[in-house]
Amino acid sequence: MSDQPNPKPIRRNLKRSEPKALIRFIEELSWLLSTYDDLDFRALSTLADQLSTAQRANSNLRSHSAGRQPTTQLLVGVLPSLLTDEKLFPTNEDIIEFSGLALGITIPRWHKKSKFELIGHIVCSTEQADPTRLQNLVRAVGDLMDDKGERRRTLEAQRKSGMSWNEVIQKILDTEA
Repeated sequence: MSDQPNPKPIRRNLKRSEPKALIRFIEELSWLLSTYDDLDFRALSTLADQLSTAQRANSNLRSHSAGRQPTTQLLVGVLPSLLTDEKLFPTNEDIIEFSGLALGITIPRWHKKSKFELIGHIVCSTEQADPTRLQNLVRAVGDLMDDKGERRRTLEAQRKSGMSWNEVIQKILDTEA
């Protein structure tokens, strides 16, 4: 008797070659192709290129978003709705005051820009804002967007009375603490 263990049999990837299976495959393939006879099969390579490009773009977007802080992502999503609210920001000057005091973002020559240009500049500059300011702003404004009740009316009244955005945000943070 040999002391060597029995070698495992080598498995090969055996392809089926029975005539009946091959004929059945040809029939099914023929049926499938006739069902889609109006398709331009040459367009498949173009589709493959488009899918590959889209997949790369999606991967790049995910890796870019992964580098953002959650507070930045939240603000980038919320700021456009917040800043276009006419009751809270009736003038461009209100938007500029808010961006300067709350985020530390200054916009040169803001008098010559439209409201949407200002908002775009603020949203794009949010990533460079101080993380502590961003966290405070998220805490202060987080539920303000959904709140149509007393808190929002109080905020609108404070702004109409001439209170600065800095004072308003500090009051919100004080009441939350």
